[in-house]
Amino acid sequence: MTFGEIAALIAAIAFAVLVIFMCVCLVRLVKVLDGVDQSLSDVTKNIDQLTNDTNQLLQNFNERIDQLDPVFQAAAEVGTSVSKVNHTVQTATDRLNQRMEMMAKRSMVKSISRKISGLFSRKKKQPGQANNNRRA
Repeated sequence: MTFGEIAALIAAIAFAVLVIFMCVCLVRLVKVLDGVDQSLSDVTKNIDQLTNDTNQLLQNFNERIDQLDPVFQAAAEVGTSVSKVNHTVQTATDRLNQRMEMMAKRSMVKSISRKISGLFSRKKKQPGQANNNRRA
């Protein structure tokens, strides 16, 4: 065997080792890619299930919100009614206070006019007695 043949044989062996190594790497790569494919398939299934669950949850939420709308509307109407009642009571209270003030003023005026009237009527009925009262 010549030196060239030995070099060719070494090169062939090295190439064979390289091919075997590449085959082993490719087999491992195929296994990894199969695992990635399986993982992506599982994730896709989970995403589909999660999407379905989310859609059902959102639909259920919307149905419950629709059921609560009349409650909020009724609460708003009650609030409006309470506000109107409060305004009416305030107005009635103000009017009552005004009337009470007027009645108090009238009562005071009547009381004063009675006292004044009483003073004048005493002077007219008993002029001599009123003078005696002053001397005593």
